[in-house]
Amino acid sequence: MKINPLLSLFIVQNQSFKDYFRIMKISLFLLFACALQLLAVNTEAQNAVITFPSNSISVGQLIEEIEKQTDYLVVYSNREIDTNRQVIIQNKSAKVSSYLKETLAKVGIGYKFENDYIILSKNTSLLDQIQQEKITGIVTDVKGEPIIGANVSVIGKSIGTITDIDGKFTIQASQGNTLQVSFIGYKTQTTKVANKHITIVLQEDYDGKLEYVVSGGRDVKITHVADASKIYSFKVVDEQGIEYSFDGADTTFAGPGCTITPYGTAYVSWQLTSIRLPHSAELITFAYGKSISSNYGRQQVEPAVRFHHIYEVDGDPDRFDVTFQTYTQQHAYQMKLLTSIAYGSTTINIDYQDGSDSEHYNYAKAINIRDNGTLIRKINLEQHQGILHYHGSGNLPFSTLDKITLLGSNGITSETYQCGYTSSSASFGGTDHWGNLNYRSDIHNVACLNLFVGFDVSRAASSTYVVDVPKDGDDLSPLDKVRISNSYANTRTPSSAEAHCVLNKLTYPTGGYTEFHFENHEFFTFTDYDGDYIHNKKRRIKTQATGFRIREIVNYTAEGVRSDSKHYCYGQTDYDANGGIGGRYFHTGAGEPTLDPTIQTYMTYQSSEPIPMSVLNMVLGLDPSGQYRSFNYNPFMSYDPSAGLIAAKWEWECTFSAFNFQRLLNGRPAVVYPEVTVYYLKDGATTYTPENCNGKTVYQYDIYEAMQYDTAFFEKPQYFNNVLSYVGEKYRYNLLKEQTDYMSDGQEYKLKRRETLIWHPSGASVEGWEYSNRYGTLSFVPQTATLGDFYTFTYQLLGHSLLYQRDITIYDESETGITETEQYNYLSGNRMLKKKRVAGKLQQETNWEYPKLSQTGTTTDIIRKMVEKHIIAPVLTKKQSNSDGYEREFGEFPTQSGDTLILPTRLYQKCYATNRFHSEILAYSPNGNPREVISRDNLHTVYLWGYGDRYPIAEIKNATLAQVEAAVSSIFGMTSSALAQNSLPDAAKLKALRKHTSLSKAQVTVFTHLPLIGVSSVTDPTGKTLYYEYDELGRLKRNYYYENNIMQESEKRVLQEYDYHYRNQ
Repeated sequence: MKINPLLSLFIVQNQSFKDYFRIMKISLFLLFACALQLLAVNTEAQNAVITFPSNSISVGQLIEEIEKQTDYLVVYSNREIDTNRQVIIQNKSAKVSSYLKETLAKVGIGYKFENDYIILSKNTSLLDQIQQEKITGIVTDVKGEPIIGANVSVIGKSIGTITDIDGKFTIQASQGNTLQVSFIGYKTQTTKVANKHITIVLQEDYDGKLEYVVSGGRDVKITHVADASKIYSFKVVDEQGIEYSFDGADTTFAGPGCTITPYGTAYVSWQLTSIRLPHSAELITFAYGKSISSNYGRQQVEPAVRFHHIYEVDGDPDRFDVTFQTYTQQHAYQMKLLTSIAYGSTTINIDYQDGSDSEHYNYAKAINIRDNGTLIRKINLEQHQGILHYHGSGNLPFSTLDKITLLGSNGITSETYQCGYTSSSASFGGTDHWGNLNYRSDIHNVACLNLFVGFDVSRAASSTYVVDVPKDGDDLSPLDKVRISNSYANTRTPSSAEAHCVLNKLTYPTGGYTEFHFENHEFFTFTDYDGDYIHNKKRRIKTQATGFRIREIVNYTAEGVRSDSKHYCYGQTDYDANGGIGGRYFHTGAGEPTLDPTIQTYMTYQSSEPIPMSVLNMVLGLDPSGQYRSFNYNPFMSYDPSAGLIAAKWEWECTFSAFNFQRLLNGRPAVVYPEVTVYYLKDGATTYTPENCNGKTVYQYDIYEAMQYDTAFFEKPQYFNNVLSYVGEKYRYNLLKEQTDYMSDGQEYKLKRRETLIWHPSGASVEGWEYSNRYGTLSFVPQTATLGDFYTFTYQLLGHSLLYQRDITIYDESETGITETEQYNYLSGNRMLKKKRVAGKLQQETNWEYPKLSQTGTTTDIIRKMVEKHIIAPVLTKKQSNSDGYEREFGEFPTQSGDTLILPTRLYQKCYATNRFHSEILAYSPNGNPREVISRDNLHTVYLWGYGDRYPIAEIKNATLAQVEAAVSSIFGMTSSALAQNSLPDAAKLKALRKHTSLSKAQVTVFTHLPLIGVSSVTDPTGKTLYYEYDELGRLKRNYYYENNIMQESEKRVLQEYDYHYRNQ
């Protein structure tokens, strides 16, 4: 193993942090001295001569010989460098630099000498990163207070970070780059990188108005109606100019048995009431005609144990106690129910089981879809009420969906889907760590978790539910070891899917069915079977978590014959996880817990300062300095007056409860998985070997972030003062990092396709405050303390993750791959700005432009109006490096209702440096449908619309709108705009357009429709009509025509008929 000589300067053994920093001061001097020597050594090493035994070697052998014959360490990524690739060497003996230049360039590998390292990369991206420097800085306000969670980014690059709890940040940037720093309530500031350390002071920017933080990277416009006590309504306009209106919906529940009314009559939820489309005068409206609310508030009860210790010089130094108490959380619900959605002539109505306007329990029993009052489709939802028995609450009802029946327009023809469950009733006695129901019946035990305490618990009062625990060889602390439960059984074990009435079967209308098999989540925990905290990460044990994951999906025919199945395995294989030891097709089964239930995550604490030993170190069995090593005294009981007292008075307390764990979990999934493998089993197979499977797909997810010596889940717990919390980054969940598809040849799995994705996450911080008493009891609170001293600042990140790069490799039978790479750049609102595609020697770049206000020139009137209406997502220009692309112009189109629509007018095709006219739209209908279009060859095409301006009823080529209006007026006695509003146009009159004198040179195609179902007939310019027939469920049944348009059964000619079956049934 090779070690950079500079690293030895920073290796400090058996020293405290204080000694460590003292040595670092000396190391800085030595660092500069060594650096000067390395400059000379590096040049000499590049000229070192090495020899090879053969003229044809692999890249891996080349790397091995360089490291063997020189002092260089070769650094590369396995994803980028194919070490099996063969290279040809002309000379068997030459300089290192000559070999690299001669061989690697031919196989597309770049290299760079960096001190004692040679860094290889597939392209210049890694080398570019090396040229960047690590820039550090601090962000403060004008008072010098650090700003936590400020967003720091490099303008023009997809690089960003946030400041930590001290306002500090580290970012990769080059000299001359511009940093942008922003934070809610402060003015955004930019600064050029001139030094390796930057101090940035933000100015407050608060005008008393509400501020918005928008997640998902969206660029939306928000307005609201509010006063000092409540928000009544608000509107959101997205990048397309679509306006969503929300009105106040629900206030807090204030019924019997519940005291959760801190907000009075203020709204705590808002309901979507309408959607306005930018190209239509019609609204999509939503109505809420029913509501449900709790008949009374229910309470969740959890036990808690509090340990307390106080010392005073002039008092009893041995005052401590253990108290047992119960905590409660109140639960209630109150919400309005959606009853209808309407758009034009279409309505969707939802019927509920209980017809009254307000109930305690209710559920949807039917969904009716109508057009102009005519029933198109009905969906019946049949449910039954099961019984949930819960300890202390008696029998409670719950509903499960049994059948979904799709009824046709006649209300008779139907398809039925039936649901099956693991059980029809449930009985529980308590909750698991995560707050979900389990079989636990003893609610007086907190959890089977052990801790160390600085006093003799057996002498403390009320210690019935805390028991002493014998120590073993792993316990290095001399303090008392106790368990916060008087039971050795783990009463927090999660229950199985069978106990929770989980869906396990779906039967189709044909009689075939699919079975779903679930199992509990699994993860590696720091708590062992006896409740001890495990200090060595490698010794963690696997255990179950709450919630369920899919294990197998099996499809059966109506005859009960198994047709195919998918089996899901979680985690790496034992072979990969253990470095080539273990089964290749046996998986660890474990994911990563978002929060591990340990004695630490169950705990809240507070203490005065200073104190003999931190509460956290005490509880975990660490020594006073926080190390996992033995020590032979009790800091809380061993006082040496000659050495001086730590303090004349100190106090600490800590409380353990599942509520604290659940607070920290905060609704997150219990487990996430870095790797999931799906095996496609052959009929009857039960193992995952190649001979039993058709293939497999491996999914890998990006859930870790690098730390100094390890990796950690990206939402790892961390302390904010004495409050354990986390920085939420929801946008980083479910980011697929790699998908690899394999096919089985019966003997082994062969690579077929690999897709690698690189994401760039970015978030804006939203601040929060949590109670944090840092003093202890009231006797330790200074007189100068303010309310803010009892709270600590926390924050969450709202943001988005954008795909930066996609690599797709397709493999042939010999597993030789061809890779295609795409890289993406974005504007605000996740709008694509640039895409670069590389496939072999082919390189192509595509650029997009959108409506924006010019910063240097003049903005056209129509673009300015589009930006004012927040219509910023439509593409104006698309350019490709091969000169292909297009350009669109927009215009204003007034409607009869007084609205003005902004829609595309002209389209140009880009050909090298010129724009070629493609088409122009001269007129639109009130719903934004094109009425008259001119093509490149100056051919006019007119479209007539009907059915409430929703469906085309005629396409008329080689005629102007004025000519068509004359024909429509003559035949229908109205304008084309009035005709568009007809709910059922006259088909005979539409066909008569072909013969009107105004359209003698035109080609007329006529359409009729069944609204919400499909086109019912098409009559071509020759007068031949093709008919489309649908079944009662709205599926195409057949299409046909009549010979010579003689509408008799004998002249009917069926072209196609359709019969429907379910796949694998």
